[in-house]
Amino acid sequence: MKTIKKEKLISIITPNYNGGKYLEESIKSVITQSNNNFEYLIFDGASTDNSLDIINKYDSKIHYVSIKRDKGMYHAVDKAIRFAKGEIIIWINSDDILDKDAVLNVTKIFKNNNIDWITGINGYIKKNIKISGIPYLYPRLIISNKCAHHNYWGFIQQESVVFTKKLFIKSGGFKDFSNNASDFHLWKTFSNFSKIKSYF
Repeated sequence: MKTIKKEKLISIITPNYNGGKYLEESIKSVITQSNNNFEYLIFDGASTDNSLDIINKYDSKIHYVSIKRDKGMYHAVDKAIRFAKGEIIIWINSDDILDKDAVLNVTKIFKNNNIDWITGINGYIKKNIKISGIPYLYPRLIISNKCAHHNYWGFIQQESVVFTKKLFIKSGGFKDFSNNASDFHLWKTFSNFSKIKSYF
């Protein structure tokens, strides 16, 4: 008899602080996913703009909300990941949006492959025009030697990275919440344990 692999729960986390300008669009991109195999967590650093009104508007669609002062975005992300119940983490900032099939595609990839972290193609929106990024492969040696940056190989874009909670915990998480490039250093630490897989 063929064994059917069980789908792993995905946790989508969003850190926010005074990101009300784009927050609603970001939330909508999550709650309208084509696959609902996820929990959605927002960790807000006690915003003073209209963020809390937006969060309250969609409260019934969000699985968990934390509104508490923090030490910045990376601290919020760290707390959210450690709190999350999912085995797989999608980290989307409050000024980003998810493709409608993001959860569907991630679920398929992690269900059928023994992997710890992946990257895809990110993109951006300029004057209401969606522009796709360039696909990259990231050799482990490039990441571990801190060469995955703009001046050499090209950054690993946080928006297109998905990883397991197990890998995050094993790596120790963020080492410095105040460093603006803490995700860059997190990827380097990840590379000590596992090879990133690129999907286009």
